[in-house]
Amino acid sequence: MRKLRITVEGTVYDVTVETLDEEGGAAPAAPPAARPAAPAAAAPAPAPAATAPVAAGAGDIVSPMAGTVVSVDVKVGDTVAAGQQVVMLEAMKMNTPIQAPQGGTVASVAVQAGATVAEGQVLLSLS
Repeated sequence: MRKLRITVEGTVYDVTVETLDEEGGAAPAAPPAARPAAPAAAAPAPAPAATAPVAAGAGDIVSPMAGTVVSVDVKVGDTVAAGQQVVMLEAMKMNTPIQAPQGGTVASVAVQAGATVAEGQVLLSLS
């Protein structure tokens, strides 16, 4: 067994890891690795806004969260009404409908079903 310290996005986790040999049994314990006298303080993670995609333009509909596109319910040239579902996203095993904030005509579609999107990423544009 080895104890390791892992830092993920500024949060420190102490974990214990068991080393297995090729047959699946426990391997003989290795001598412990040298440890510094005091662990270095982890720098705080950057704010999510710092990694957000470039700002969307007027008429752009952006993803409110990171997820996977389940369906794109409109195509270029379609006329949509305010509140009409235009995309279905899946995040954390839940489907979330994305609706048009205002009426208009679909000028472009930037994603397709199966695509992974980031929070703030443009899904489609209305004119």
